[in-house]
Amino acid sequence: MKRSLLLFGLIVGLVFWVSPWVYAQSVEEELKDLNKRIEELENKVESTDKDTKAVSEASEHLSIGGGITSVVQATAGNDDHPEGEIQDGSYSVDIELGIDLEKWGTAFIHMEGGDGDSVADELEALTGVNADALGGDNRFDIIEAWWEFSRMDEKLTLTFGKIDPAGTWDTNAVADDECCQFMADMFTDQACMEWPDYTPGIRCLITPNDSVDINVGLLSADNNWEDLFEDVFGITEINIKPKFDDREGNYRFYVWLNALDHVEWDDHWEGVSRGDKENWGIGLSIDQQVNDDVTLFCRFGIQDGDIAGASYDPGEGEELEPLAMESSWSIGGQITGSPWDRPNDVIGIALGQAILSGDYEDLLDTVGIDSDNESHFEVYYSYYLNDYIAVSADIQVIDCIGGNEDADTVSIFGIRTQISF
Repeated sequence: MKRSLLLFGLIVGLVFWVSPWVYAQSVEEELKDLNKRIEELENKVESTDKDTKAVSEASEHLSIGGGITSVVQATAGNDDHPEGEIQDGSYSVDIELGIDLEKWGTAFIHMEGGDGDSVADELEALTGVNADALGGDNRFDIIEAWWEFSRMDEKLTLTFGKIDPAGTWDTNAVADDECCQFMADMFTDQACMEWPDYTPGIRCLITPNDSVDINVGLLSADNNWEDLFEDVFGITEINIKPKFDDREGNYRFYVWLNALDHVEWDDHWEGVSRGDKENWGIGLSIDQQVNDDVTLFCRFGIQDGDIAGASYDPGEGEELEPLAMESSWSIGGQITGSPWDRPNDVIGIALGQAILSGDYEDLLDTVGIDSDNESHFEVYYSYYLNDYIAVSADIQVIDCIGGNEDADTVSIFGIRTQISF
């Protein structure tokens, strides 16, 4: 009995002596495991911080913007057209991506897609009524992609890549953007200029002081990326920027040359389809702020009236696309809605005319059409729901459409919605 009690006591004592040691060992293992997990968590947090910092730094160098534009238009007085009155629409989507390359300037990509011709393709006017209509192919393309950097305290800026000539020259503060200003082509770009479409080239902007810009471009005239500088489009623009009573103004004067092979009218009348003549022209685009709410604009352009159009090949099914205009002009202005407590709203009014060349008038005479200059009028009101959404009511009137003196005067009524981001 005594031995049993002694043995039981030894066992109990051993348990009480060993248990704290075992427990301590267990706690030590758990602490090691916990420290390991904490270390792993700290590494993950540090990695996440690095990734977040990298994303933050990258976002500081990246800018994204764009817009969605939809247009619905209907005609009135279009009785001369076989289909009579027309009601068509179009839409476009623009996405712009800018990348800040720090001391090496900026990279820029502009993507655009959309669908619809609107009523423009059925009116057969010399100047369009919806400059935002992209046609019926419903594609999404990279229309601009260029690299730009400045030197000499930003007095010299160079741009290389795929450039939009109409968005780089002949710009205007109130008559330049078909998505939120005038919709007619005549009031968006110079009508009497043989622009190449988005095309590869080089632009050099010289800014000797705050009052003068010299904007020079050398671009591919046929925008097909083949033999880039064999057929070129060259333009030089001088922009004088005076301030009258601190009212901003831009007075742009430019001369351009399209070196594609062209046919002269004299040769065209003799059946010649290939020529080696160059087309050239001069123009101006002016905008001047009159007061806090009113800005006026005007444009004028003239090109070589002896040029019938670019060379073509009847054997390949190509036909002459005649250059109908020898000159064009437009005037107008913009009024903000501040006087009626709508500071973001805008009213635009413009009037312009396409002046036919004498040879194009002769061409119309050969098919029994009495010719006259085509006149264009437009008025719009843009109502801003907020900083991102605008709805515009637009009215256009075209007289002597297509250069036909006897054609009915056509009115075009439109609604445009623009969402910007």
